[in-house]
Amino acid sequence: MSTRDLWNSYARYFNAEECIVFPADEPELEFYRRIREEFDGACLEIGAGSGRLAASLKSKSVTIALEPSDSMLGGWSAEDRRDAVRIQGTGEQMPFKSDHFQFVCFPYNGLQCVPEENIRLGILKEAFRVIAPGGFFLLEVSPVFDRRESEQLTERYCADMPDGSRLILRERVVRRRNPDSIKYHMFYTTVKHDGETTEEIILDLFVTNRDEVIGLLKDAGFCSVIEWGNYDRSPYDDELSPRLLALAIKGL
Repeated sequence: MSTRDLWNSYARYFNAEECIVFPADEPELEFYRRIREEFDGACLEIGAGSGRLAASLKSKSVTIALEPSDSMLGGWSAEDRRDAVRIQGTGEQMPFKSDHFQFVCFPYNGLQCVPEENIRLGILKEAFRVIAPGGFFLLEVSPVFDRRESEQLTERYCADMPDGSRLILRERVVRRRNPDSIKYHMFYTTVKHDGETTEEIILDLFVTNRDEVIGLLKDAGFCSVIEWGNYDRSPYDDELSPRLLALAIKGL
């Protein structure tokens, strides 16, 4: 299944979780608000989904939201559409001229959803290409996935939806070592008054570490990287940090 097809299938469940099942991650939203204030020139978000960061990345300068999935793009609210220009496309073939953006970001562990190593590097090289000299690239990944092991099928939640239905997630986790990845078998059951349906979504995330991420950024051409371990900009720590936020700089 292509990346576009996967996210077209996954979109309604992902959006339900982000908007209904789980509360908004306010530290994340505030982090992107603050960093957008610092980098207030033309901005590009790779893998923008259904616009969850649109308000945080809003600025006087243009914000471009790049997303491959039709379903994700169709889920944008009218307000979020006013905050960013939506463009359908993939990170490895960006439809933008070189040296155009001051700030490019790739949030949500998006890079870890790309299983092919050559495409991961291709996305970072494209990010380098479209960033103006002296501009910045922010990449978010979760090296803590390396601690995740296989788990038997488990019910994660049962949530009431606004339309009166219930959404149930049962999930099985398969950890593989060669290649090093985590495969999430997610079984979403929608329960309505006239019956229920179940759909399986398989999300395969590659496992990475700090050294690999920094190496990819350097291979893509970036000359300097600042590392944070959380949205409070605390220094990255291999043992304690829940995520790695790498701010890479394109030299002049």
